[in-house]
Amino acid sequence: MRYVMILLTALSLFFANHLFAENNIMFEKANQLYHNKNYDSASVLYQQMIQDGYCHPALYYNAGNAYYRTNQIGMAVWCFKKALLLDDNKNTRDNLQLAEKRIQEDIKPIEDIFFIRWWQQTYQLMTVNQWAITALIIFLITWVLLLLKNIVQKIRVSKQITSALVVLTWVCLLFLGVRYYQDTYHYKGIIIKPDTVFKTTSKSTTILLSEGITVEFIAHKKNQIKVKLPDGRIGEIEPSAFKKL
Repeated sequence: MRYVMILLTALSLFFANHLFAENNIMFEKANQLYHNKNYDSASVLYQQMIQDGYCHPALYYNAGNAYYRTNQIGMAVWCFKKALLLDDNKNTRDNLQLAEKRIQEDIKPIEDIFFIRWWQQTYQLMTVNQWAITALIIFLITWVLLLLKNIVQKIRVSKQITSALVVLTWVCLLFLGVRYYQDTYHYKGIIIKPDTVFKTTSKSTTILLSEGITVEFIAHKKNQIKVKLPDGRIGEIEPSAFKKL
């Protein structure tokens, strides 16, 4: 059994290194195409790597530059925002601002009430996994303190401390649940098609959305998806025009 585990580990490392080497070669090839001003071909290779699951801020950053050069502003904005989710880099922020200036008829967001902004900023401080790990660590600390208190009689742990740790655990679980719900059911995405038809829920108004606009997913509606614009309007667009962040 031991030798089987060693063999499986060795095979896993081999395939992981092989996959990494292949991605590295493809990434360098895409970069070379970009430097040779062959932006279309470069963007195709970058996108292929993204679809294959390769995730790195440099990949999204370079892909955003290639899309920007080919006037695919929606995809450029999407790539830059994906890069910023992985690494808050000044160059990426600057390039995102340049891309967003190319958005035609950008929709200005409405300001949320201050406590709503505070609530959103708080649960967005960490990802679902990070909230889960934090809750687990606090729970384990609480459990260890109580265990030591029962085993080693000299150790005194006040009820206030344990109560505070229990409350912190539940708070982390609350933020975990909210973050998971938002990421699963009300996530944001980018309009990646120019002149995307947006029909309000009342069907009384139809407008054309510029590519690059950030919208919030609400629900699936047969052959359409319901989204909310930055200014609060809710309507339907075709699914292929929306790319999840």
